[in-house]
Amino acid sequence: MMYIQLAIAALALSSCANAITPVQKVLDMMSEMESKGKLMMEEETKTYKTYKEWVDDTSTQLGFEIKTAKSDIEELLAFIAKADSDVSTLSDSIKELDTEIATLETEQKDATALRTSQHEEYVKISTDYGESVDALRGAIQTMKSKDYDVPQAEAMLQKMATAIPGMRRVFAEFLQSTDNAEQQKGGPAVAAYEFQSGGIIELLEKFLKKFQGELADVESAESNQAHAYDQEMLHLTDTLAYANKELEDKSAQKAKRSAESAAAKGKLADTKSDLAADEKTLADTKATFAAKTSQYEENQKVRTDELEAIAKAIEIIADPSVAGSYGKHINLAQTTFLQIRSATSRVNLATVRQLFSTSVRRC
Repeated sequence: MMYIQLAIAALALSSCANAITPVQKVLDMMSEMESKGKLMMEEETKTYKTYKEWVDDTSTQLGFEIKTAKSDIEELLAFIAKADSDVSTLSDSIKELDTEIATLETEQKDATALRTSQHEEYVKISTDYGESVDALRGAIQTMKSKDYDVPQAEAMLQKMATAIPGMRRVFAEFLQSTDNAEQQKGGPAVAAYEFQSGGIIELLEKFLKKFQGELADVESAESNQAHAYDQEMLHLTDTLAYANKELEDKSAQKAKRSAESAAAKGKLADTKSDLAADEKTLADTKATFAAKTSQYEENQKVRTDELEAIAKAIEIIADPSVAGSYGKHINLAQTTFLQIRSATSRVNLATVRQLFSTSVRRC
């Protein structure tokens, strides 16, 4: 660099003003410059080495973080896909359960409505039969106390049918039986004879037995229907409870998986952001390192060339074979130094030569 050239010129001027041997003074100063140049070169190398180690460590760490981030992204994407698939499957199951529950609740309502209707019909029929049975018992007791013929029995039963709702069925059965008997036996005279006293009581007891049997059938049917309803309601209730429990569980699972998917998507976004930042940092670090390395290598070459120039100048000045005259010695050192330095610097060589020439003439 130019400061080295100017230093040599200054040394030459200084040598003229002192009693110290000019050559020795120049050699001492140039040796000092050589030592400082080597020290600066070593310090720069040390600084670059430390920086390179930092770049290596940082690049390794960033590379590890980038690799980890990419692996995490793959895992997160797989997790999110599975979670979203589970949510979709659970949603379908929930829809099916909603439909099933609605169907079961409808079946419960329909079964209850049917059962209510059946029971109301049973109450109506059983009440009618019960009244008929009670009325028949009263009629039989009355018949047994008096000897009624057919007209009298018919009149009594008709009167009872008017007053007692349950006797209407009995009276209808009585009329139908007497009509059948008349048709089969040939007229009212025969029928009247056969239905005297015990015949009428026997007919009423037959009616009583029939109605008691029909009442028992109605009560049995009611019991069977009630039992079937209870069984159906038990089944529907259990099935509905299980479906509701399944709905609750699947709804909870869906909510959980949806939350996990959302959390994973948030983490995925953060991881992608971190990955992009790490990749940019790594790229910037490498680019900066490449630039600084190029500058370092250039500086090292310049410093090496300068040290070589100084060493060559010292070699020439210190050579006993050219120790004749001071001016000749200095001019030779000047020429050699400038020839070597010109390859690495754009310094105005004419100016430096002028400085050397002036110093020599003064000496």
